Amino acid sequence: MNKIERTPAPQWLEKKWEEWGKRWAQRYAKTQLGSSFTWYTNQKKSRPELVEKLAAMTKNHCSFCDAFPMGRRIPYTIEHFRPKTKFPLLAYKWNNLFLCCGLCQQKGDAFDEQLLKPDEDEYHFDHYFVINWDSGELMPNEGQSADNQMRAQITIQLYRLNANGKPEDRLEELNRWLDSAKPNIDEWAYRFFIERGV
Repeated sequence: MNKIERTPAPQWLEKKWEEWGKRWAQRYAKTQLGSSFTWYTNQKKSRPELVEKLAAMTKNHCSFCDAFPMGRRIPYTIEHFRPKTKFPLLAYKWNNLFLCCGLCQQKGDAFDEQLLKPDEDEYHFDHYFVINWDSGELMPNEGQSADNQMRAQITIQLYRLNANGKPEDRLEELNRWLDSAKPNIDEWAYRFFIERGV
């Protein structure tokens, strides 16, 4: 999970997020169906532009596993870090939204206050994780505090960072990188893994 520098919210979203959040909270209170959620538009600006802005922050990588969501990974989704069903008033708040691959978004409505948020000021991969170079798995960093280890474990579990073939994909990508002419790192998946493996 790479550190993300959060850019300013799109102006149209900054103006409307509270109003839309209240509207969603009312709808969800009636239906209790997360599937009734919709992305509103404002002067023809909507989900596609939002995805574009989120993708620019991560250079088109999933905010959590750092895979490219296209290709073998399911297409781009927008992840509500604090789930829209549990925190409906935050459903359109910019700092609650992340570009995400469909596999990481299987987290669904699960949430824990200890979950790591990659745009937090204090977040740094090595403060929470180590890599098992034999398996490609992420593990809590036992050299850090018990609290940091717990936060890492929760993040690994909820975002399934060691599931769905991700460890094997990371090792494969590293091997491809080592055999390549080593072009721009941002053109590769699992940048955090490659950077620590070379």
